[in-house]
Amino acid sequence: MGLEILNHTDQKLISNADFWQLVDFQRESNKFSEFKGISFVSNIKFIEKNLLPRFDQITLILGLTDNGSNSIGKRIDQILNKRRDLIEYSYEHQDSTFTKRILDGSLQLFFTKQNLIHTKLYLMRNQSKYSVFSGSMNLTDAAVNKNMEQLVWDYGNTSDPLFNCYQQMFQDNLDQAATYIDAKKLSGYLKDKDKEELRIHVMQDSSLEIKNSPNSTGKDIIILPAEEIKKYRDHYSKDDELKKLSENEKLVASQTVTLFGEGGNKRRKLDTIGQDLYSLTQHIIRQDKKAKADTTQIEKEEDLFPVPVQFYNNGQLFQASKIGDNIPSEVITSDLTEEQLKNALQLFCDITHEYNTYKEVGEGWQACDFMLFLYESPWLWKIRNLYELSGSNVSREDVPIATALIGQGRTGKSTLGKRLAAKLIGAHNFLDSGMMDPKNYAFGKSNINMTITNTLSDYVYTNGPVSPLMIDDVSPELTTRTYFERFIKEVTNNRNLTHPSPAFIFTMNRQESSIKSQFSLKPEIMRRLWYLSFESTFSGESDQRNAALTSLFSRANDDLFKYCQVELAKFFTNVSVEDAQKIERDFLYPIKHVLKTALDKFDMYNQVSKYFEENYDYSLFVGRNDWGMLINQAKIGSDILFIKQDDRLKAQINKELFNKISDQTAKNSGSTMLDRYFKYLPRKYHIASQQTSTGFILDVENFDKWLDDDTLMNKYQNSSSFRDKQQRDNQAQLTQTVDMLAKAMLEDREQRRKEEAKKNHSWFGNLFHRN
Repeated sequence: MGLEILNHTDQKLISNADFWQLVDFQRESNKFSEFKGISFVSNIKFIEKNLLPRFDQITLILGLTDNGSNSIGKRIDQILNKRRDLIEYSYEHQDSTFTKRILDGSLQLFFTKQNLIHTKLYLMRNQSKYSVFSGSMNLTDAAVNKNMEQLVWDYGNTSDPLFNCYQQMFQDNLDQAATYIDAKKLSGYLKDKDKEELRIHVMQDSSLEIKNSPNSTGKDIIILPAEEIKKYRDHYSKDDELKKLSENEKLVASQTVTLFGEGGNKRRKLDTIGQDLYSLTQHIIRQDKKAKADTTQIEKEEDLFPVPVQFYNNGQLFQASKIGDNIPSEVITSDLTEEQLKNALQLFCDITHEYNTYKEVGEGWQACDFMLFLYESPWLWKIRNLYELSGSNVSREDVPIATALIGQGRTGKSTLGKRLAAKLIGAHNFLDSGMMDPKNYAFGKSNINMTITNTLSDYVYTNGPVSPLMIDDVSPELTTRTYFERFIKEVTNNRNLTHPSPAFIFTMNRQESSIKSQFSLKPEIMRRLWYLSFESTFSGESDQRNAALTSLFSRANDDLFKYCQVELAKFFTNVSVEDAQKIERDFLYPIKHVLKTALDKFDMYNQVSKYFEENYDYSLFVGRNDWGMLINQAKIGSDILFIKQDDRLKAQINKELFNKISDQTAKNSGSTMLDRYFKYLPRKYHIASQQTSTGFILDVENFDKWLDDDTLMNKYQNSSSFRDKQQRDNQAQLTQTVDMLAKAMLEDREQRRKEEAKKNHSWFGNLFHRN
């Protein structure tokens, strides 16, 4: 969408407008040399690049902060520290255009005095003509060039009443603003002998400009109400609250305590406040450096969340550097050339091929499905909402909120689910479960699984983000915990949770001998948490395999991810009835549709087509090896009995077999093992319909079909009952054969007798006839 400008004068809407092209046209046509602007945010680089070359006189008012969370702290930071940084820039770049323009008075900067300034208004004029833009756009590169923004554009004569209205609007904002930096102040700062003296000077002046009373007057004062400061000061006087803050936020909290008393009023003796604040700043910086040298402990939960982070808004995905108030975001775009798109698609196919070719048993299906989930993850919440509105038997719980790459060590889970995944979506951080340990995370609990669950819950209920939260080396045992099951059900069942929300990605290391490797096979968990099995080790020549993997890493980027997000935004803008029906049959249909359309353009779909036909179903594969080993060690008679039931061969599996493989612990008792092995059996194959306390009955043919092996039939054929039955069958067959042979001999003898009698009768008749 980009920038939309409503030409109010001509009653026309300009889509995908080029703001600077319109500005330059007006400026050159009318010889505009003066610019007056009000923007919530901007920066030196933007001003130097876009405003200073175009206008001789610039007056700019910046809002700088809002009235949201921690507003007072942010304003104090801007007054004391951000202003210092700006002046320090001019001190270090005295020959810059920015510095020179402030010194000659042709660039004037103002900011919030008391009330929030949130206006966006840009006015150009000469003696007789004017042009003005107003709307949502700030003076930042993201707002002008990438975000979805809207402006109203008016232009005409300065004698028009409308021009006077705009002039008055600008003046009203200017009356609510204080001088940020001007020629007189800056020239004084530039005389300081060094940066230490400069910083003390700036903090001294800034501190003196702050007033507590709303009735204070003066052009350059900044009003910070005492009651708000007291509330902020009291809140962050608590150690448990203070340690949640970032390094800079801690500095601001300490500066507030130094500058203001307990009642929130500014201290009276401020002769040395600049020196005091400077010394405090240096002390805190040294402390933070020492603390970082001593520990790498994470102190804020937000630091566990994805970086960068994607948000959904009005049909599009936006990306910000991190989660936080007033963090600028940009709409995700994709302008790949045909060659770049082809290369991105080939990377997708090659990763799938790598996991199918260089494995003892091919796992390309799982690798392909993982990437499909990864690319569609920012939109799964929308598919969940579509399921909720569906008239069919699907429900929102049928759309997984998470996927887990699960298997034994050195099978490529982390390679795909961590290292490659991060590069494929442009993620800068992928958590390790060890980061949740109290030694590494300030709010970590001794129970890491509980910490992980709490982090997942806090992230999913954070307003807006849709980026997947990825955690490596999660214990499979997490899935068996009641609190985790309660959380995952709550999130997927909650009919009120219809706003944009994220998905989760785990890698889980499963060790057969470890109790902590047990994972939930409950259907209610498996429909919400999509297990992808990675059990097979890599095979083939190691040098060739490593070279292929190195090539994948060097080529991996987020080009295809961004392309898919743009195309998915288009797809969900207008979902047809036919598309909705296909989504109900396959929650991955949207991403498959996008990728198939792209792959078809280059005749590449055949490389992955077989993996798009059906989604991987872990329930069809989990436990097959365990069951195969169990049957091979089972004894016929005490463990297994073969019976005929409904004209089908069945195997009765007794509980005694599961007592043998139990380690006698509560977690691995015979009853627990019996239950676990029963849950291994996929319902799709109709292997066993009922479990009892003494065991269950398996359909032999269907069981072997699931194992893709004659395991149970071979067991039956090696049993004494089978041999006895075979002997009885052989004896019965022999008796039947002897009987059939005797019968045949009698029939043959009778046939010969009849033929002989007929022959004799014919000879006698002929003889009588000749006479």
